[in-house]
Amino acid sequence: MPENSAVNSKFVFAVAGGIAGAAIILFIVMGSGIFNFSGSPTGQVAQSQPLDLHLSLVDVKPEKTDERTADLNIAFNVYNPNRNTALLETIHYTIYIDKLKMTSGDIGVSPEGFVASQEGIFPIVSNTTVTLKDSRPSERNNLTADAWDSMFNGEAQYRIEGTFAYKLTGTSFQFSAGEKDFRLTYP
Repeated sequence: MPENSAVNSKFVFAVAGGIAGAAIILFIVMGSGIFNFSGSPTGQVAQSQPLDLHLSLVDVKPEKTDERTADLNIAFNVYNPNRNTALLETIHYTIYIDKLKMTSGDIGVSPEGFVASQEGIFPIVSNTTVTLKDSRPSERNNLTADAWDSMFNGEAQYRIEGTFAYKLTGTSFQFSAGEKDFRLTYP
């Protein structure tokens, strides 16, 4: 059984490495201008300002683990309106009910340096949307009791605030970076 486990983890790492490699190649090819999807003659690339990615909230769902703790499951959609691939690095968020912080979390990682791992970075091809999910614990205490209870009786109004960071590829290996604040409500 331990040998089988080692083989399975090697396979998982090999697949993850292959996916990361394919994403990097796609990122380079789409950003290099080798393929011209702009409708302009080959060699002429339409210059335009990159557009911000669009972040929206799909769902916030509490899942009780016992009488004092729950997992808050959250799902975001991120849309890339640009003609080049975008790399979503991080979404940092905090979930509130009224003025009470229920939990906070991060999706993705900020790469450090040129040779940093690409794990935790999400490529978003032109005009597509990715859905990213996360789950964080929330604890019921004297301060949050009413807000925590409202999650399970269907009365909670969630406010999600945070920032997301991304890079957009351009022609000739040019990148533009963006970091944007957001404030969303659910439902």
